[in-house]
Amino acid sequence: MAASTSLVCQLTLSQVEDPILLQFLRDANSFVASSREAIERSAPHIYLSALPFAAKTSLVYQDFSLRCTGLISVETFGIGQHGGSVFMTLTGHGGPILSVAYSPDGLLLVSGSDDGTVRVWDTLAGDEVLSPLRSGDGGVVSVDFARNNKWIAAGTESGAVCIWNVAQGQTSLQRLIGHNKCVNSVAYSPDSSQLASASNDKTICLWNAETGKQLIVLNGHTNSVYGVTFSPTGENLASISSDGTIRVWHRITGQAAREPIVNGGCYSIDYSPDGEMIAGGLFNSVKIWRLQTGEMIAELQGAGMVRSIRFLPGGRSLVATHGQHVRVWTLQSESTDASWIDLRGHSNSVYSAAFSPDGLYIASASEDGTIRIWSAVTGQPAVQPLPAHESHITSVAVSRDGTFIVSGSWDESVRVWNACTGDEQVPPLCGHKGWIMSVAVSPDGRLIASGSWDRTVRLWDAQSGAAVGEPMRGHTDNIRAVSFSHDGGWLASASGDGTLRMWDIATLQTLAVSTLRCHDIALTVAFAPNGSLIVAGGERGCIYLWRIDTSELVQTPCRLNTRILSVAFSPDTTHIVSGGTDNAARIWELSTDSSVLFLQGHTGSVCSVAWSFDGRFIGTGSEDCTVRLWDAVTGAMLATLHGHTEEINSVAFTFDGKFIVSGSHETMIRKWDVDAACKPALERVHDSVGALASVASNNGWLVGSSSQLLLWVPFEYREYLQAVYCTLLIDRSRVVIRAGDSGLHAGPDWTACWTD
Repeated sequence: MAASTSLVCQLTLSQVEDPILLQFLRDANSFVASSREAIERSAPHIYLSALPFAAKTSLVYQDFSLRCTGLISVETFGIGQHGGSVFMTLTGHGGPILSVAYSPDGLLLVSGSDDGTVRVWDTLAGDEVLSPLRSGDGGVVSVDFARNNKWIAAGTESGAVCIWNVAQGQTSLQRLIGHNKCVNSVAYSPDSSQLASASNDKTICLWNAETGKQLIVLNGHTNSVYGVTFSPTGENLASISSDGTIRVWHRITGQAAREPIVNGGCYSIDYSPDGEMIAGGLFNSVKIWRLQTGEMIAELQGAGMVRSIRFLPGGRSLVATHGQHVRVWTLQSESTDASWIDLRGHSNSVYSAAFSPDGLYIASASEDGTIRIWSAVTGQPAVQPLPAHESHITSVAVSRDGTFIVSGSWDESVRVWNACTGDEQVPPLCGHKGWIMSVAVSPDGRLIASGSWDRTVRLWDAQSGAAVGEPMRGHTDNIRAVSFSHDGGWLASASGDGTLRMWDIATLQTLAVSTLRCHDIALTVAFAPNGSLIVAGGERGCIYLWRIDTSELVQTPCRLNTRILSVAFSPDTTHIVSGGTDNAARIWELSTDSSVLFLQGHTGSVCSVAWSFDGRFIGTGSEDCTVRLWDAVTGAMLATLHGHTEEINSVAFTFDGKFIVSGSHETMIRKWDVDAACKPALERVHDSVGALASVASNNGWLVGSSSQLLLWVPFEYREYLQAVYCTLLIDRSRVVIRAGDSGLHAGPDWTACWTD
C-alpha cells in the first residue's frame, strides 16, 4: 500500500506535460490516501466504499463511477467532500493528540499525545514508520523536529524534555531534567544547535541540542509559559505566557531584546517568515504585532479558543486552530485585514496545526484522537456549515400541526426549524442572559415559551420570532421547565427556588391562585390534557400533583430514591410517566397513587419522557445516548434508536404520533419514524445501509450477519449520518446515504458492481 501511494506521488511530481494526466495522478493519490483505512482492510471496498465517498469533482470518481452499478449514493450538507480538503486521517493514538510537527523535508510527521506516546508517520502513505516512542513521563504535550532531520524533542506533563535520535531508524532516548512542571512547548533553533522549552514553572530553558546540556534559564514571566519559538535567523527567541505578555530574548545572552509586548496571547506564538511580525493567540483571536515598533497591526477574530498558530513558510498565510476547526488566514497587503477559509471535520477541540514545509498541506491534531492532513491548495470554496446551536441542546418541542420544531440551548438562544427540511425558519430568538433550560409551543402554534437560567420566562411570536411583551419575572432562582396548558391560556414555570408559577398568557401576569410550593428544587412540570391537574418533579425524588382550580395537593407527594428529571401525562389523564436518575421510567396510576409499570433498560439517567398523543407509545431519552420507545399499555420495550453520541436531554412526539424528536448534548436534533422503528423484526425489510448507525462505532464498518464487511464510512462523516429510522437530522452537517436504484451489491456478490 505504501509503495503504491509513493509511486503515484513520484509520478505526480515528475515532469508530466499533460495537465489532465497530472490532475488524475493527484486525484488518485488523494483517493488512495484518504480511503486507505477501507482499501487496506478489503480490496472490494475500493469500489463499494472508497469510490462512492470520493470527491465528486475528482477525475477518479468521474471516470470509475460510470463503470459501476449497485453502489450507495452519498449526499452531504454543510460538510466538505471526502478526499477534497481532507487528504488523510491518521488514527492510532489512544487519547487526545496535543501537538504535531513536520520534518524539514516534509516526509515525516511527529505527534504527541495525552496517551504518553510520540508517533512518527509517513506523510505519503499514512503509516507509522517507528514503534510508538514512550518517555514514561506522562502525557506528551509538545513535539518538534530538528532541522537536521536527526532528532525529535517532546515536552511532557512531568516537566521532563525527551529527545529521540531517529536518524537511520535509531530510537535512543535522552531525558533532559530542568523544569519542575509541565513543558508546554519545545522548539529547535534554525541551525539545530539549540533546543528551547517553555513550562508552567514560568521559565524557558535553552539546551545544547547535541549534548543535552542546559545552557541558560530565562526568567521574567510571572505565570505559565505556553509557547516558545525562534526567529527565522535564530538570533532571538520569543515566548508567550498567560501573564499577558510576549517577551523577546537574545539567544546567546538570555537578556531581553526589547520591552515586553503587553496584552499578548496565551497558548501559541510564531514569527512571520521575514521576521518582521509576530503572531500570538488570545482566547478567540489572533493578534499580529510589528516587532520593530511593538504596534499591533491586525486582530483576526475567530470562534473558539486559539491554541495553535503557524505561519506559512515563505508566505503571507497562517493557520490557527479555533475550537473544533482549523482556519487558514491570508493576510492582505497592508496586514490589517485577512480573508480566511475554515477546515472542518474534527469532532472535538483542535490543539495543534502546522503547515508542511512546501506549504501544500496542513496537519492538525485534536482531542478526538485523530490527526488530519488537509490539502492547503484544493482550490475548492470552503463549505459553510448549516445553521445549528453553538452549545448543548437542553429542550425540544414540536408544534401541534407538526410543521416546526423549537429548540433551546446553553448558547442562550431559541431556534425554530422546519420539521420537514431542517431549515431555520426565523433568525435565532435571542434576549435571555443565561442558558435556555426549557421551551414549549402553545397548542395553536402561535407562541413559543422559553425558561432560562437568568430567572425569566419569555414569550416569542412563532412566525416572526419577535419577542412578545416583557420578560416574566418573579422566580428567585433559575427556571428549569415551562409548559402550556391544554387550551393555551396559561403557562406554568418550575424553578430552582422550589416553586411553580402559573402565568396568564393574555396579561403576562401570575394567576390569582397561590404559588405552588415544592419541598425541593422543581425540575419538571406538565399540565394534564383535561386541564384539571398539574404535576411537577423535584430534586429529592418527589412527584407533586395539584388541582389547578384550588391549588391543593391531590395526594401526599411520593418520594423515590432518585431525582425526578421529567414527567408527562397520559392523554386521558389517568396516568403519568416519570423519568429519573435511577436509569428507569415509571408509569403511575393516579386513582391508586401507585406505580404500575417499571420501564427498565437504559444504562444512564432517563432525562426526558413523553407520552404520544394517541396513547400508544412512551418515549424516553437517556444519558446513555439512546432514545427508547415503549408500549404504553404493557410497558414492553419496542425499539432502541441509536445515532446520538452524547446524552439526550429532551424528547417530544409529533401530535399524530408518527414521529418522535430528540435533542442532545452534542447540539444535534433528530426526528425518528416511530412506526418503522416499532415494527416487529420479522416485518422489517432488511436495509443494510439504513442499519449503518448501529454499527458505525465499530471502526466505521457495517458488518453483515455473517461478519462480511458491507460498507465503510470515512471518519469525518460518522457523526453526521442520518441513522436508521432517522428521517431528519438538524446539525451543522448532515450526511445522507442511500442504496441506488439498482440495489446494493455487497458481500459475496460485490463483483456484480463492475459493468465493464
